[in-house]
Amino acid sequence: MNKKDEFIALNIGCLEYKSKQDLIENLYLKAISDTYNRIDKHIGIENDIRDRFISDFYHVSPFLKELIQTNILYVNWERWVFKNEKDLGRTDLSFAISGFEFIIECKRLKNVSQKYIDEGLTRFINGDYSSEESYAGMIGFITEGDPGYTYEQMKEKCKTESYINSSFITEPLIGFKYYFKTTHERKKMPIVNIYHLFLEFNKIKN
Repeated sequence: MNKKDEFIALNIGCLEYKSKQDLIENLYLKAISDTYNRIDKHIGIENDIRDRFISDFYHVSPFLKELIQTNILYVNWERWVFKNEKDLGRTDLSFAISGFEFIIECKRLKNVSQKYIDEGLTRFINGDYSSEESYAGMIGFITEGDPGYTYEQMKEKCKTESYINSSFITEPLIGFKYYFKTTHERKKMPIVNIYHLFLEFNKIKN
């Protein structure tokens, strides 16, 4: 283990988690599930829906509020990152402790959408986002259509993108009705393991 990995492991251990995966699943994703159960489910634009999560994380969440307010955890949104030396990208949501950032790309879905791949998953596979990290996430905000159908079709689409089998994809994830996990090869970078979460925001305002 190099010094960077030792440093990250120490920080994760201070939060009483065993690994990056443990931290992601039992803090970040549990917080997302908890917040989703509480916030407004009306249809909105992508950033509006995402900002409902942000507000809850900062002001209500029993998982994240204290960590954020004491500057142990940083929740970032609309953060510019270097895709390469000539181009910038802007991430939708990320959770960061010193040494480790977990980036999530959010997409509003009215149906099965190729944009979820082209403007989401591909950014992780190409290394535009999370190039030095082996874990990342995507959230599909389903605003129309059958969520079960959208979930199944997007799962099949993601399996066509540098997909490889791994133990990661078979492990269960508690707290989400519609989810799957994928692992993808990347050129000259570590493989990337992606959590795909699909959440319904389809209520119509009167």
